[in-house]
Amino acid sequence: MEERYGKLSMLNIMTNIWLGEWDKYEEIMEEIPQAVKAELPFHSSYNREEVSLWYDNHFFIPGDHFISPYFSSYTQEIEDEETRKMNLLCLINLYEKTGFLYPLEIDRFPDHIGCLTAFLSSVLKEQVTANQEDDFVYLQQLEELENKFLIQYIQPLINTFLKQANKKVSHSFFKEFLKFYADIMIAIY
Repeated sequence: MEERYGKLSMLNIMTNIWLGEWDKYEEIMEEIPQAVKAELPFHSSYNREEVSLWYDNHFFIPGDHFISPYFSSYTQEIEDEETRKMNLLCLINLYEKTGFLYPLEIDRFPDHIGCLTAFLSSVLKEQVTANQEDDFVYLQQLEELENKFLIQYIQPLINTFLKQANKKVSHSFFKEFLKFYADIMIAIY
């Protein structure tokens, strides 16, 4: 359970960063013990004004510093147009089947990395509930869903995304965050 809560907290922090939700990020960080904050290499470089500006330049406003935060942007080399459309439809269907409406609520495309990370967070929340209710069959289904989702949607984009980011990111908060995100998504899972 402790490990699930830890993963859930990390996913919530990463979701807030990916979506540029700085109020939520700051709220979470206020509640985290100093020793844990020290383990988050990006947080020491956090300056809301700078980070907010660079977030917009990197992930929101197309331009010289833009890095697409969408899964479908990184599958173009390995998939044809029909396969990409099918993957996106499967993702949307998965969200609908699980009642995950977050992308619609925040007006983002479903394959935004922040939405993908938020979905993982929602799966972890369900795992916590299933564990508390001793519903181990449902818990196992959720664990399988979590692993399948990571393998299908997040892990395939990490290396290509990092290559793009390494060319364009200079702010230490995002450099450290992107490396941290990649390490977490590959190492923990």
